[in-house]
Amino acid sequence: MITKKNIKKGLDNPPYYKVVRINNNNGARNFKSYFIKFAKRLGNIRIQNKNNDKILEIKANLKKIKLLKKKKKKIKSFLRYHETNLGGSIHSDGPQLSNPPKYLIMACENNSVKGGDTIVADTKKIYKYLRKKKPKYLNILKSKFFFERRGFKYSNKNVFNKSIFQLSNKKFTFRYLRDYIEKGYEIKKIKIPLQYIKALNYLDKLLSSKKFIKRFKLNRGDLIIINNQVMAHGRTTFHLDTKNINPGRKLYRIWIN
Repeated sequence: MITKKNIKKGLDNPPYYKVVRINNNNGARNFKSYFIKFAKRLGNIRIQNKNNDKILEIKANLKKIKLLKKKKKKIKSFLRYHETNLGGSIHSDGPQLSNPPKYLIMACENNSVKGGDTIVADTKKIYKYLRKKKPKYLNILKSKFFFERRGFKYSNKNVFNKSIFQLSNKKFTFRYLRDYIEKGYEIKKIKIPLQYIKALNYLDKLLSSKKFIKRFKLNRGDLIIINNQVMAHGRTTFHLDTKNINPGRKLYRIWIN
C-alpha cells in the first residue's frame, strides 16, 4: 500500500515522481471519489482556486475556449492551463501561491487518442547545468519575477515577486509558469528586461530538452505523483473532441502537503 511515509521516501529522491495504477473495481462512476480517498492517505489536501475546490478536473473547457476564440482573445491569457488543450508550457503547480503544494497527484480517467502525453522535467539537473554552463542566466532566474496570482482572490494585490529557482538552507524549490510571469508584467505595465526574456527562453529550451525530461502517456486508471518543488511537468497538445465521439482527455488533480 502506498502511504505518506513511503511517498516521502520515494519522492524526495530521484526520480522525484511515481506512476502507479489505481486498483479501482467500482467502475468509472466512482473513479473520482475513489481517487479522493486514495489522496487523503497521502497528506493534507490543499484548495486549488477561489472556490475552495480541493479536486479539479483537467480537461479542455470547450465553452470558454469557443467564447474566447469568437472574441479573438488568446486562450492562454485568460484560462488556467488545466482548462485548455494546449501543450508545452512546462511548469510547476501553484506558482501564484506564497506556499505552493509540495506534491501534485493526478489520476487519469480517460486520455485523448491523439496527443496528451505527460512530460516531467528534473529542474535540479537543470539548475546544476545552468550553474556550470550559464551562470549569468541562473543568477537572473534566481532573482525576483512578477507572477500573476491567477485563479485566486487576494485583498491586496493580484501580482507578487518571487524567484524561479531558490536554494535556501539546502532546500531547493522551483516555481514557474511562463504565462503567469508574462501576465504579471502586463498587469504591472512593466516591460520584461531583454536579459530576463533571454534567460526565460533558455529555461524553456532546457525544460523541453530530452536531456532533462521523460515523456509517456498515462492510461486509464494510471496515477502520477510528483514532487512539485523539484519536478516541472506539462503535456503535449491534445485533440479537442468537439463531436463527442469519445470522452476525451480527462484527469483529476489534487494538491497535497
